[in-house]
Amino acid sequence: MGEVHLEAHRGVARRRGSRARRGRHLGSAGVTFAHPASGTGDELPRIIRIREHLAAHPEPSWQEHGTAAYLAELFEAAGLTPQHFADFPGFTVDVGPGEPVVGLRGDLDALAHETAAGTVLAHSCGHDANLAIVAETVLRLHELGGALSHGVRAIFQPAEEQGNGAASVAALGVADQLDTLFGVHLRPGSELPAPRFAPSISHGSCCFVRGRIAGADHHGARPHQGVNAIEVATEFASMIAGLRVDPQVASSAKFTELRAGSGNLNVIPGSASFGIDLRAQSNSVMGALREGVARIARALEVRYGVEISLAEEDYVPAAIVGDAAEAQLAAAIREVAGEAALAPRAVTSGSDDFHCYTLHRPALQAAMLGVGADVTPGLHDPAMRYDVSRLSPAADVLVAACRAAR
Repeated sequence: MGEVHLEAHRGVARRRGSRARRGRHLGSAGVTFAHPASGTGDELPRIIRIREHLAAHPEPSWQEHGTAAYLAELFEAAGLTPQHFADFPGFTVDVGPGEPVVGLRGDLDALAHETAAGTVLAHSCGHDANLAIVAETVLRLHELGGALSHGVRAIFQPAEEQGNGAASVAALGVADQLDTLFGVHLRPGSELPAPRFAPSISHGSCCFVRGRIAGADHHGARPHQGVNAIEVATEFASMIAGLRVDPQVASSAKFTELRAGSGNLNVIPGSASFGIDLRAQSNSVMGALREGVARIARALEVRYGVEISLAEEDYVPAAIVGDAAEAQLAAAIREVAGEAALAPRAVTSGSDDFHCYTLHRPALQAAMLGVGADVTPGLHDPAMRYDVSRLSPAADVLVAACRAAR
């Protein structure tokens, strides 16, 4: 019998390696407009030109060097001075007088999709739109000149999709001096129809766990001589599905991967590898699920006399919404678009590493603007579509919120 080894993998090098996939770009062919903007080329509004470029040049997590370079060049051309991260793609850029007290977050990465044509890359979560909104907000704030009374910092981070880039960036301290941090994300039409805005998004928590059962193979005719790792894994899957947590909080725990056997059907596998997906709408329930998985592994080690190792990947906390930041976004929505455009807080079982900034610094007031853009058929679909006419109004809201926040 061995000891349960529960490790949290947050290293950048691992994520840059085997999990960072390369593929041909799907680009704007896979992320199309619901309502194309008028004009072509230089006649298009600046925010749409930015979005067009980003959509046509998607890059996967931890490899967003071209995306970061393009955005940094935009700000340099405007007279701003981006500060690049030393160890991975991304940068910060400050605008306005004095030390920044308000922050904006933009997520640089796209997603890889396996299709009949092979692996393709696309901004199928709308990060091209999020980036265009944040970039346009920074440029508009810069153009205010002396009318902006305080400093604002934009944080352009890598690896929101795969790798918890926010945790790595937060550890650099770039948000430690901020009082308020705003994010932005397009929402599906079924959740938040255009032209409405939500003053915050209440994401759920997620955690991926990879595990391995270590034992010796043995003859199919002599099952009494060893442990069948498939049976251990099957019992593990059943036990985590039966974990009891707060029934008032949405959650799920399930096996999503199981690999065992060498191809010889007369050999009973003593070893197996598996993957678990944990979801919870609160951080306390996620904590109970994580503890439950480790507890079950220990119990099965004792029961079967095997070693079970566990390693967490890409833990993302549930939303930690700052009441003051949410109120500031609500006021900005009313100011820019009117009371009718203000929707309640959006609640989703999806996750976002934006909340790692607040986990790193609990005093930070943070909220993510939800943009109703009639996203269809949904996020993370390579054929995802949305209404690009909603990008400029979203930038208007963020400009108003950044100006008002102190």
